[in-house]
Amino acid sequence: MSGYSVDRRDFLKGTGALGALAVAGGGLEALLAACGNEAQTGSTTTGQPVRGGSINVATVDTPVNMDPHDAQLYSSIQVYHNIFSRLIEIDANFKYHPSLASKWTQDDAKTWTVDLVENAVFHNGEPMTANDVKFSFDRVKEHPNAIFLSAFQSTEVVSPYKVRFHMNAAFGAFEGALAAFSDIVNQKAVTTSDPKQTPVGTGPFKMTEWVRNDHVTLERFDKYFEKGLPYLDKVVFKAIGDDSVRLTGLRTGELGWVQRVPSQQAPSLEKSASLKNSPKKPYLPDLILFNCSKPPFNDQRVRQAVAWAIDRSQIAKLVYFTEGSPATEAVSPPNPWYSGADPYKGAPDPEKSKALLKQAGIQDLRINFAGQANLPSQIRTGEVLKSQLAKAGITMQIQNYAAAQWFEALAGKSYDLTSTYWSVTHDPAFCYYPLCNSKSPWNFAGFKSDTIDAVLQKFVFSTDEQARKSAYPEVVRAVAEAAPIIFIDNELQHYWMKPTVSGPMPLPTLDIRMTDVWAKP
Repeated sequence: MSGYSVDRRDFLKGTGALGALAVAGGGLEALLAACGNEAQTGSTTTGQPVRGGSINVATVDTPVNMDPHDAQLYSSIQVYHNIFSRLIEIDANFKYHPSLASKWTQDDAKTWTVDLVENAVFHNGEPMTANDVKFSFDRVKEHPNAIFLSAFQSTEVVSPYKVRFHMNAAFGAFEGALAAFSDIVNQKAVTTSDPKQTPVGTGPFKMTEWVRNDHVTLERFDKYFEKGLPYLDKVVFKAIGDDSVRLTGLRTGELGWVQRVPSQQAPSLEKSASLKNSPKKPYLPDLILFNCSKPPFNDQRVRQAVAWAIDRSQIAKLVYFTEGSPATEAVSPPNPWYSGADPYKGAPDPEKSKALLKQAGIQDLRINFAGQANLPSQIRTGEVLKSQLAKAGITMQIQNYAAAQWFEALAGKSYDLTSTYWSVTHDPAFCYYPLCNSKSPWNFAGFKSDTIDAVLQKFVFSTDEQARKSAYPEVVRAVAEAAPIIFIDNELQHYWMKPTVSGPMPLPTLDIRMTDVWAKP
C-alpha cells in the first residue's frame, strides 16, 4: 500500500461530468443527491433537493454523552456525528471519501500524510487547522475510544493544513479508523466547558438544545465547509424506545423519519403508499457475550456447548421476523470483508452440546441471562435462547436489569452471559479487536488468549490488503473456536420515513447522516 493516495480533486474528476456539477451544485453530497445516486450518498434521494424546513427523527435509545472521544453508546453517536466532522467518510458501497481531509497518502508502512480542507470552521467561530487534528488525536489516547486508534503513536503538524501520522506499527485499518473515530474537536471548547454536555464541532449542524431523556435540537451551521449543505434548517432527535409509538408518530406526521418500526409489521408497511423505506442492510450484528472470568464460562468447552445448541435462523425469525438474518461472523454481504466461513455448520446440534458438557464434567448446567427490560429484542433473544438450550439439557433463567445495572454487570463481570449488538463493523478489525484482545478496555468477556491476540495482530496491523483478506477467515474460525463471543444474527437496518422526506439510508458505520437529507414542504 506504499504510496497509496486519495485526493478530493481526483475523486471528483473520477466522476467524469459529475465533477463540474459538484462545483455548481454545492459539494459532493449535493451533487450525488441531485443525481439520485443512492449507492454513493447517505440518503434515499429522489428528485431535486429542497432547501429549508425541519424534521423530527426518532431513534431507539437516549443519547447520554456528546464527547466523541468518550462516548460509548450508539445512541450518542447517532446525534453527535451531525455535530462533528471526521477526516474521511465511508459510503454505502464501502468506499472512502474526503471530508475534513482533502487528501491522504501512505508514505511508508508506519507513516501517513493528510492534507486538510482550509475552509472548515468550528461552531464557536474558530478555524479548524492541523493543530486541532493533533490535539484531537493526542486527547483520544486518554479516553475509552483509544483502543480503536491504538496504532497511532504521534501526530506531527507539518503546516497549518497538513498533518503526518506516525504509527507504532503497520496499521492496515488506518482508513477504517479515520472513517469512524477521527471526530475533530476544538481545544478551546473542550477546555472551557464540559464537552459531554456542550459539543462544538465543524459538522453540518450545531446543537442548540438538549432536553435530557426527551430530545436534542440541531440547527443548520451556515459556515459548514461543504458548500450548499446541509439542506435542512433544523433536525430534532427524539429517543422513543417503543416501536409502536415511533410508527404512530410517523403516521400522524409528528415524526418525519424513524430508525425502526415493529418488526412484525414491516412486510405490510413496505407496501404502504403513505410511507417510504430504505433498503435493508445487515450492518448491526447481535452476539452472545460470555463472562470468561469465572465458572462455568471460563471453560471453553462450556462456551462451545452453548454455541452448538443455538439455532441462528430461528432466533432471527422469532426476534426480528423479516428484519433479521442469521450470522456466524461480524460482517455479512455486501461487506467486502465477508469470509463466508461457517464455524457452526450443522448447528444446532444438542447432542454435541451434551457431549461437550460431559467432557467439561458438568451434569446440570444452570446459568443466568442478563437482559434489559427496556429492550424487547434482547429479552426475546433470551427467551428463544432459553428454549434452545433446554434441548441440550441447559437450564437458563432470564434476569431483568435496568440499563445502568446491565452495564455495571458487564463492567464488573458479575453476569453469566448476555446478548448485545456491535455498531462498528465496516472493517471487522473494529469489532474483533476491541472485544477479544486481552488488553482491550472493551473486552467485557474478561477473555485472555495469547493465541487470539496473535491472530488479531496479524489481521489488524498488516498494511498489505491481500494479506489482511487472507488473515480474516482465520480470525473468524479462531474466535469461534475460543468462543468468548459468538455471533447469532443481524438486525437488518431498515429506516422509515414520510414520502416527503429524503433519507438518510443505512451506512456501514451506522451513522445517521443528516447532511444531505431534505424534505418537501
